[in-house]
Amino acid sequence: MAALRDVPGLTLIGTAPDKASVMSFVLDGYTPEQVGTALNREGIAVRSGHHCAQPILRRYGLEATVRPSLAFCNTCGEIDRMVTTLHRLAADGGGAANRSKGTDDPAP
Repeated sequence: MAALRDVPGLTLIGTAPDKASVMSFVLDGYTPEQVGTALNREGIAVRSGHHCAQPILRRYGLEATVRPSLAFCNTCGEIDRMVTTLHRLAADGGGAANRSKGTDDPAP
């Protein structure tokens, strides 16, 4: 979780003490679906959407988030790859390079 806090523009949603395994976040400049697509291309499976939790998401002023669910089967390498991809997206400033190509696709 600490590594996610270091990603510029990433906001963790719900920051309960001792939170582990399941977390939700949004990344400035991207829809949750765009982030999910970019992570999927790196072999990282996440959920993106409302997760059947619309009332609480609306309490946070959101309609959707990205939700990785970590388990004992995840490797440190997979988590590092997720964080690296999120840093790459954040550095792109919200997909500016892809908007110039006429696409909402955040992956290069």
